[in-house]
Amino acid sequence: MALALVLAAVLVVSAKDRILQAVDGPFLNVVDDCEGTDALVREIDALPVFAGPPPGTRPQRGYEAPGGGTGCLDDSGEELVFGSNVLVLVGEKRAVADHLRAAAEADGWTPGPVTGGDDDERDPSDLCFQKRLTGGRAVFQVWFEPREKSLTVEVFSLLDGTPNKC
Repeated sequence: MALALVLAAVLVVSAKDRILQAVDGPFLNVVDDCEGTDALVREIDALPVFAGPPPGTRPQRGYEAPGGGTGCLDDSGEELVFGSNVLVLVGEKRAVADHLRAAAEADGWTPGPVTGGDDDERDPSDLCFQKRLTGGRAVFQVWFEPREKSLTVEVFSLLDGTPNKC
């Protein structure tokens, strides 16, 4: 009888784990999808685009460290590794965009069309590039926020195998 109870408990625990893994995602994230992404996080953090603020910018408060903020996000429904930096624009926007474009292309990033948002929300200086990193394809984007006189520099790589495109 005791052996039957132990076997029943093992089956229940095993079934529970399979059920929890099946419903993992935007509603219930019990599986750590970021497990094993440390190398990709370090690779993104070390990218030259995060080496320092480009001329004509300074880090926004809270983003002073190289790389700004890097990590893995697995609770938004789209699991991804990211690096993000918010900069204050203190120089000419066009010069900053030209500098970032040249730096990206020198590092092997391929330009792509800027997507997302309404055409009215996109700034003509916004940038988007793609590149294969060791851990998978990545996207490098730059968004200018003229009203706030700032820009966001972001690199991300989706973990589910979905192609990353501009």
